[in-house]
Amino acid sequence: MNKLTLTSLIFITTTFYSDCVLSNDQKIKKTELTAEVKSHAKPKFDWVKLTSNEWLKGDIISMYDEELEFDSDKLDSQTIDWEDVSELRSKHWQSIRLVDGTIVDGYLMMKEGQVSIESNGTVKHYKLNDILSIAGSSKNEGDLWDGYANLGFNLRRGNTVQLDYTFKAGVQRRSSSGRFQTDYTANYSKYKDKETNVDNITANSHRLTSTYDWFFDPKVYFRAVDFELLSDEFLNIDYRIRYGIAMGYHLIDSSTISWDINAGPSYQVTYFKEVQAGESRSDTSLGLTLGTDFSYEITSDIDYDFSYDIQIVSEDSGKYIHHVETGIEIDLTNDFDLDLTFYVDRTQKPKADAGGVLPEQNDYRLVVSLGYDF
Repeated sequence: MNKLTLTSLIFITTTFYSDCVLSNDQKIKKTELTAEVKSHAKPKFDWVKLTSNEWLKGDIISMYDEELEFDSDKLDSQTIDWEDVSELRSKHWQSIRLVDGTIVDGYLMMKEGQVSIESNGTVKHYKLNDILSIAGSSKNEGDLWDGYANLGFNLRRGNTVQLDYTFKAGVQRRSSSGRFQTDYTANYSKYKDKETNVDNITANSHRLTSTYDWFFDPKVYFRAVDFELLSDEFLNIDYRIRYGIAMGYHLIDSSTISWDINAGPSYQVTYFKEVQAGESRSDTSLGLTLGTDFSYEITSDIDYDFSYDIQIVSEDSGKYIHHVETGIEIDLTNDFDLDLTFYVDRTQKPKADAGGVLPEQNDYRLVVSLGYDF
């Protein structure tokens, strides 16, 4: 036997053995799916088959802008290009939005470029190109919601007595026609003066934001609600309320990169904690809000996020108000992650207090926090 023949035999044998080993788990999943289909019991999982012939079981989260978000039973949350999905089966009713705006609810089965929706004994068929988005049906309200909570904490005792914390939490509801999201961030810091035994607060701010995006096109969305409530003691703001609307556009949306921009008019009301004699404690202003959101999946366990918005308002209301959040998120386990986030806030024209002291224009903070997703 010559060397060429021996090498070919080894290659063929190794390849055959590898294919058998690698496909064994897929055969088990295929058998499990077949058993679910043949039995009349309620299915336990949603199923997705990739063009690589791999099967995943878990839960369908949503599909929008040619991407399927799937919570795998083994691999956690996965974002899959829609073109890489060969077959999809749902265990619950799904809400499917068509490109013409029609919304259809029912059990979903997608195979070979065709989509079938079964509801109340009736099956309707659609072409794959007719599907704009998929989300849990309102009949399964709990499937539409998810959320998170992050806490960064620093406590010091001894020569220095200090407490710092940053808390951030949010919830999101996704349907086939829109997405509602609200987020809350609190930042607090204080230290105790050893000589006077008095607590000195050095940071105390709260920010609540809420948005509602209506999806009517694969690339364009309408932000019907863009709301912000801010309170910042050291920016001399008792509270500030902003309401606006915007149009958004997906610049890039691939398997690893997502980049959106949005712009729209807004209305802002600000109440200051203190003002100089003869000045009003409140100010109202029309404005323009511009924003962008960028995310990049560095690896399957590490994501980079960047978010920036600027509000252009009257000079008395701050003139240019910037807000930046950027950092990385590292998956630790199924539901826990480690976040490293850098915050930047800048107000071009801050309001002086009763003593004529102007707040600093810029605020920076770097926060390391533990997050929980639910």
